[in-house]
Amino acid sequence: MADTKAGGAPKRGSFVGEAIANEAVCREHFMLSLAFKDFPATRPGQFVQLQCRPVRQQVSAREAEWPAGRPPVFTQPELTNHEPLLRRPLCLAGRRSEPACRGQTGGRAVLEIIYRVVGTGTRWLAGVRAGQQLSVIGPLGNAFTVPPGRKVAALVGGGVGIPPMLYLAGELARAGMKVFAFCGARTADLLPLTVTDRSAVSPDGEPADCVGQFAASGTPAAIATDDGSLGFAGMVSEAFGAWLERNIRYSRAMVVYSCGPEAMMRAVAGLCVPRGMACQLALERHMACGMGTCQSCVVKTRDRSERGWSFKLCCADGPVFDARDVLW
Repeated sequence: MADTKAGGAPKRGSFVGEAIANEAVCREHFMLSLAFKDFPATRPGQFVQLQCRPVRQQVSAREAEWPAGRPPVFTQPELTNHEPLLRRPLCLAGRRSEPACRGQTGGRAVLEIIYRVVGTGTRWLAGVRAGQQLSVIGPLGNAFTVPPGRKVAALVGGGVGIPPMLYLAGELARAGMKVFAFCGARTADLLPLTVTDRSAVSPDGEPADCVGQFAASGTPAAIATDDGSLGFAGMVSEAFGAWLERNIRYSRAMVVYSCGPEAMMRAVAGLCVPRGMACQLALERHMACGMGTCQSCVVKTRDRSERGWSFKLCCADGPVFDARDVLW
């Protein structure tokens, strides 16, 4: 069942998609491409809740006998086969249209999701093969926006915070903006990107045409690694800060977007807010439902109340927040 806007166009719902690819992009990272006959409009910054188990398995309440003096015996797959009960929130790395297959009418919407294998759910997801069906709820959350008068954008992504920057870069480039990307990882083999020319990667953090995914939208990219194995040696926020000092002329016309580890986003906000630069952050929280029901993904934000702050939900009020509003 899908929620609908006025006029009947769906804005979100539960959908079953077909995996058309699930390929490794670097160590521990995969890109999943899911095709849907119909899927609501999406925007960069939004996410989906993906079910990491076969669609055919429906979870329902069951009673288990508990014999006196010994533990009960459980038989449900989510308990015995290590299949997670809760869905996993995953940002969109892109969306494209695909022509209909022979003998079919209409096209398909393909959602691209880059994820890292970190636990039971994503480990199961890494084993998904082409043709397998997956259940998705979405699109969820708000999206990145372009403040009036901004002609330049800087995208700062770290680790699994890089994928939404890919989606955003394409949309901003099509809108005629000048875009620069800054990508960070702990080490080179954990960077979920295709480096097309290692010799072009600047050790000074200067964006260049060296990353295939960003080059597709004409976006130069800088790479930073914590261990110095590729590009700038240090945190990506440091690489961005150094570049900003060299290019302060852009500051009045620039909007900065960031997603990744919270410490990184806090550092990016610390570079932008004191300068009066527009900055939007896609925050990460553990989300059980993704729709504001479970109240588990709170974010402390400034407001005009007497105490000066309140909690908002990362899923329903975010995940994109104005950097000026976030209380760290």
